[in-house]
Amino acid sequence: MPAARRQYEVVSVSLPRDLVKRANAVIPKARRSRVITSMLTAFLDSVARKQLERDYAAYYSRRSDREVKEERELLNDWKLTDQEAWDILELEEANGRRKAG
Repeated sequence: MPAARRQYEVVSVSLPRDLVKRANAVIPKARRSRVITSMLTAFLDSVARKQLERDYAAYYSRRSDREVKEERELLNDWKLTDQEAWDILELEEANGRRKAG
């Protein structure tokens, strides 16, 4: 198991006493580190998602009117109607590929 141990790092964190008391009262000791890991992972993932949202917002705010128009034209060219989608599914079903619905 030495390889499995290398993927973890021991850290020391100081937390407010009332928060620790609340966690101790609610979370069984055997599961505490998993709960903390899960919560920290979720927090870091949300921070990364927020940064990505900011990056996309910045990108889209900097685009020229020409770029916006070109993108909308491309989206309209590739827009698939419901009827076209059902026609594709029915063709696949007729060829024995998959069952629609």
